[in-house]
Parts: sequence; C-alpha cells; structure tokens
Amino acid sequence: MSRTHTPWLLGLAGILALVVLALGMVFSPNAATGVVSTPTPTKTPTASALAGAASGFRAADAPLPTPTPTATPLPTATPPATPDPDEPPAPAAWVVTVAEAHHIPPRGAYVVVDQNNQQMHVVRDGKVERILHVTTGDPRYGWDTPAWAGVIGSYWGTFQGRGGVMADEGWWLFNLNGGDYLIHGLPYHLSESGVKVYDGEASLGAAPASHGCIRLSPEDAAWFTAQKPTGMPIVILPYTGLRGAQG
Repeated sequence: MSRTHTPWLLGLAGILALVVLALGMVFSPNAATGVVSTPTPTKTPTASALAGAASGFRAADAPLPTPTPTATPLPTATPPATPDPDEPPAPAAWVVTVAEAHHIPPRGAYVVVDQNNQQMHVVRDGKVERILHVTTGDPRYGWDTPAWAGVIGSYWGTFQGRGGVMADEGWWLFNLNGGDYLIHGLPYHLSESGVKVYDGEASLGAAPASHGCIRLSPEDAAWFTAQKPTGMPIVILPYTGLRGAQG
C-alpha cells in the first residue's frame, strides 16, 4: 500500500470504530441512554399487601386475634346416695306417734294394728319389717276387737276355736270377759282327704270378719311366728269404720 492511501484508511477505520461503539450503546440493557430491555413480569400486589406495606407491617407482624375467654364450669354437686332397695323403710309418721303415745321407743320393736284399714305394722329397730293384711272382729255381730295396748304373750301354736274350726300359729294377747284374744292364721277345717280348707281369705286387708281375734294369712302367720314376737309391745287401735283413718 502506498503512503498516499494510509491516512485515508486510518480515518475510515476510526469512523467505523465510532459507529460500532454507538450501536453497542443503543442496544445494551445497561447503557447510559436509559433505554431498558423488556423487564421480567412481576405479580401485581394485592390490596391487602398494599395496605400492609402502607402501614409498615408485614403479614408476619400482624397481631394474632385475642382468644375469647370461656367460662370456667362450676363443680358438679355430688348427687345424693341412692337409697338401698333392700333397706327397710321408716314407719309412717302416725305409726311413730302411736308408739310414742304409748311410751314405746320408736327405734325399737313393736306392732301397731290399724283396724280401720285392716293392717298390722311390724316394726323392728325403727324400720318397717312388714305391713301385713289382717281381718279383725266383726262388730256387726258383736264380735269386735277391743282397742288395747300391751305385749304379745305366749305361743299357742295350733288350737281349736269356736265351732270346732282349727287355727295355726296362735299368739296369745289378753283375756277379756272370759274370752281369749289372739293373733293367728286363718281358721280352717280338714277335708276328707286331710287338706286344710281356709275360711275368710277375701276379708284379709278388706273388712272385719273374725270373732275378735286378729287373723293373718297362713303365710304371714308363719312369718310372724319366725319373728319370735313374745314380749313385743303391741297397740291395737279402735275400729271406727272410717276407711283411711288410723284409729
């Protein structure tokens, strides 16, 4: 190459270098021209996020809701003990009143015969052992059972009464005007085959039907004998004919 062309070529090379440099600045993302390449898309913030940003709190900084206090349950009261079904009940108040009126210890053993209701209350240790159905003297025929208080006497067992009838489990009470008054089982006579045929079962607990003694069913009479009642206080209330009244 000749020396005459050298300056021209050097000038052309410089111009090309300036053009290349200019083009690089135009398309560079970090160029000082301020032209930025297409940015990476970002998620549009939600309203709640904007509100949090404006308030200076992040989600993690938000206070937890205050728990609602619950009432402390009161202690449950201990239920009363269930009564023992095998425990004998206490006697009715009127039975206790009768005992006290006759100077009988209410917590002891005694018998009260309620003629109006045809019942016999057997009390032991202040508890009702049994209330037995009875039938007492029928005043319509002059066979009344008098009101009386005393103690149960000796055991007669099986004996023969008026009219030749028999009775079992007899317990003597008292003698009045030549007649003996007892507690005993229903009267009976023997059939030809030797079977006991009882009389007056329908009257037990229902109406007076005896000749003055206090009659019990055969089963109740046997139970009463098993109690060994000799010496036990007894009160026989008067018969007034008022069902439901006690003497």
